[in-house]
Amino acid sequence: MEMEKKKHGKEIAVKTDGGGFAVLSQHTLDLKRIKTGEALKKSPDFYVQKPAPSSFLPLLRRGRSGGEGSVFGDLLLVGVLKTLLFLPKIAIRHLFNLIKSCAGILVSHKDRAYNSLRRKSKEITSIKPIVLNFAPPQHWRGGIAAFVLIAFVFVLPIKAFSSFEELLQQKDDIMEQSFNGYEQLKNSDFTSAGISFASAKTTIDNLGFVFNGLLSIIPGIGGKFSFGNGLLIFGENFSNSAKILQEAISYFDKKDATVVDKVRNLKVKVKEAMPNLLIANSVLKSLDDAYGILPVDINPLKKALNDSVRALLVFQDFADTLLDILGDKQFKRYLFVFQNNNEIRPTGGFLGSFALIDIDRGEIKNIEIPGGGSYDIQGQLRELVISPEPFHLIKSAWQFQDSNWFPDFPESAKKMMWFYEKSGGSSVDGVIAVNASLMEELLKLIGPIEMPEYDRTMSAENFVEETQKIVEIEYDKTVNKPKQIIADMTPKVLDKLFKIEAKDLTKFSELIHKSILAKDILVYLKDTEMENNLESFGLSGKLKDISNFTDYLMLVDTNIAGQKTDGKIIKEIKHSSEIQENGSIINTVEITRRHTGLKGTLFSGVRNVNYLRLYVPIGSKLISAEGFEAPSGELFKSVGDGYVMDEDLMRVQGTVYVEPKTGTRVNNEFGRTVFGNWIMVDPGQEVTVSFKYELPYKLQAEESEGLVTATAERFGLENSFIGYKMLIEKQPGAKNTTFRSYVTAKNKKAVARVGAGVALQNDGWQYETILNSDEYYGVVIE
Repeated sequence: MEMEKKKHGKEIAVKTDGGGFAVLSQHTLDLKRIKTGEALKKSPDFYVQKPAPSSFLPLLRRGRSGGEGSVFGDLLLVGVLKTLLFLPKIAIRHLFNLIKSCAGILVSHKDRAYNSLRRKSKEITSIKPIVLNFAPPQHWRGGIAAFVLIAFVFVLPIKAFSSFEELLQQKDDIMEQSFNGYEQLKNSDFTSAGISFASAKTTIDNLGFVFNGLLSIIPGIGGKFSFGNGLLIFGENFSNSAKILQEAISYFDKKDATVVDKVRNLKVKVKEAMPNLLIANSVLKSLDDAYGILPVDINPLKKALNDSVRALLVFQDFADTLLDILGDKQFKRYLFVFQNNNEIRPTGGFLGSFALIDIDRGEIKNIEIPGGGSYDIQGQLRELVISPEPFHLIKSAWQFQDSNWFPDFPESAKKMMWFYEKSGGSSVDGVIAVNASLMEELLKLIGPIEMPEYDRTMSAENFVEETQKIVEIEYDKTVNKPKQIIADMTPKVLDKLFKIEAKDLTKFSELIHKSILAKDILVYLKDTEMENNLESFGLSGKLKDISNFTDYLMLVDTNIAGQKTDGKIIKEIKHSSEIQENGSIINTVEITRRHTGLKGTLFSGVRNVNYLRLYVPIGSKLISAEGFEAPSGELFKSVGDGYVMDEDLMRVQGTVYVEPKTGTRVNNEFGRTVFGNWIMVDPGQEVTVSFKYELPYKLQAEESEGLVTATAERFGLENSFIGYKMLIEKQPGAKNTTFRSYVTAKNKKAVARVGAGVALQNDGWQYETILNSDEYYGVVIE
């Protein structure tokens, strides 16, 4: 969690019942009052703990020196769109369940806390100080009991406390109010809970500023006092926010409310609840940081609260974009494409099927699914353009099913739209793409689907293979509707989705979140403002700006005539970098592909034929390329009469240089240099290829701000450090990939690291990760 640094330690601002703010200090362990109106002006992010990977990228502001398938997707047509609305509801309900559980634990030990209070109260015989032998409590109840106990059994020898006996009489009221609050939380009575916590807090505040202040600063006592006070602040703020969010959930169940109505209402309610929720999250996390009292079994609550706050903040920002996607103000039409990543293509997989979806005011008005999939429109294409050269292995004419050639999804999406419209299709407002691997994961969650008319039960294990058999081999050739299985299976999948049990909601939310990180769900919108919003939420598939990184790498595979073999490929990327004494950098990247399929197996038991592209910092110079093997030149198709170069392809790829010795194609696109060549591997075999190249700049001292600089300053290296930062972008749809980085720095020493997975060594460092999403790390070099 971000905290404002002060000379005396870390502090967190929390709102008080009087409208002002209190400052919770980790060093002094007390709650210090600040006058009403002196609010610390912090953004909402100030109150939310951010995950390291997603927060690392925007903080790296220093640049380097020298410069700036098939049929499965149609089953998810409705499900993917509904998910965007469903996630906030999931987060809220999961959070409520955890809060109720924790409150139940506290309430179940109410008698023990009361007995402890009464026993200690009897020990007070005079106004002399009493030394307490009080061990840290093991549950929240201990925190509240300790707080109330200390407030009434510890009295300083100051005659000013003449009303001490009167204050002792209030202890039962405070305990009763506190436990009532948690009992009401347990029963989801958030309105009453808020009132109970506020009442207990008011009673404590009425003890007086001096009394509270003295208790909060006494060693061994102040922390427990502040801990209990903090729990009351948490309880009051969470109860108030939960009441509002409960109203939002109730509105979801209204039969006559449209999806758009529900989104609008949720947007309003989340905005209303967020101030209290931010404070509750801040207090809960700070209490744990400051006192270490919260037990292990409460940790899920901390994580759930922080994750829920973060999810709701994202929803706040995304709500307007979601409303626009749902056709809030006007009718929308989308091209929905399904990418079979068992036949990998640059944006995820082969475009085996697609659908046209019409949405108006949140309702799907029409879905059109061509019976022959993507091939249905190839005979209607009015433009004759030449395909990217590697595609000449199968066809020199460029058509819709091969249109996702660019790894930058917005660029490929625009090309999909171009081919669709040039084939007689109507104009669309955007493109939604989903990969096959998402459907497999979804079936693991909802369970098998019975398909008696096909004499099959579809599961996560057999879904891909069985549907491919039906579509490509077993369909009725007379009726000629190979995609009929789509219409038959869709309602069954959706029925299970809509009946998903509460215990699985969190798993469903995690699945969608993981799929977005893995780029298994991508969205492109024509509207520039909306598209920019998608980029900020990780849904656009747009390639990142790499100008602020020392090194960069993206491996892009394209299966061409290799059938459905990529699901059987295990990949390892080994990045070895040598930083020379003068700061220049020489990289060697080895790519190993192991084919685990069995020869002769339907769809996957054949040779994997792959055109590989390695994207590196622009201006990098190729030194060597080894191990590559291209298909026989006789297999490539010649260009037909009347075909012309595609303008978009020429604009993006620019001039292509072919290295004569190895046949490696070199060009610049998307602010990167690209090395491309062929790699083929048979079932049961393993092949390794490599590129060696020099980066176009030298590693020098940092000159601007960022996370690596902040790390260097903590080591006292403000004026003498070098920052190394690397970004590895994951190809959409790619799986089973391990990335390893080995960096050696001559006459330099790595002294600190940013990011998990980095191991510092005497002459450099190592980094290793499973590439399930974009990854980035940094190292401080002395």
